[in-house]
Amino acid sequence: MEKLIAITIPILFVVGIIWLIISSNKRINKALSDASETLDFTIITSKNLFRKKRIFGEIDGFKCEVEVYTRSHGRSSTTYVSFFAFFPESFDMGLKINWRGEFDGDDEYLTDLFIKRNEGLIEASKKNLRRLRVEDSFVNSRKVLFRKYYKADEIVKTMRDVLNLAKSIK
Repeated sequence: MEKLIAITIPILFVVGIIWLIISSNKRINKALSDASETLDFTIITSKNLFRKKRIFGEIDGFKCEVEVYTRSHGRSSTTYVSFFAFFPESFDMGLKINWRGEFDGDDEYLTDLFIKRNEGLIEASKKNLRRLRVEDSFVNSRKVLFRKYYKADEIVKTMRDVLNLAKSIK
C-alpha cells in the first residue's frame, strides 16, 4: 500500500503540472483571440505550448503587435507578454532607451534634444509600462505573463497605453 502511494503522488503531481500548463495555454489563446477581435488585429497562435503567439495590426497609422513567448533560463523558463507600437517613420538617431532607463544614441546633439523633450513622459510611463524600451522605430513594454493578462481587456488596455506613449513622443 505504501509503495502504491509513493508511486501515485509523483504521477499526480506531474499530471497536475501538465494540466496547468495546457489550461494556461488555452486561456492565453482565448484572451489573445478576444483582444484581436476588439483591436481588429490578425492573430497567429499555435497549439504548441512553446511557440510564440502574436496578434498584430494597425491603429492610427502605427503598426502594433502583442507577442507571448517563453524564454528558457537553464532549468526554468519564464513566459512574457510584449507590446510593440512601431512609429510610422524611424527617427534615424540610433536612439536606444533600454528597460533600465539608460539612454544611448549615435548623434549626441539630437539624442540630447530627444531626451529633453521626452524624458518626463517616458519616466511617467514607466509606472504603468514595465520594462519600457524606446528605439528609433518602436516603443516596447515587456511584462511577465501573470494572471491579469489572461483577460482580453488587460491586453487591450496595455496595448493602448503603449500606443498612446508612441503617439506622444516627439
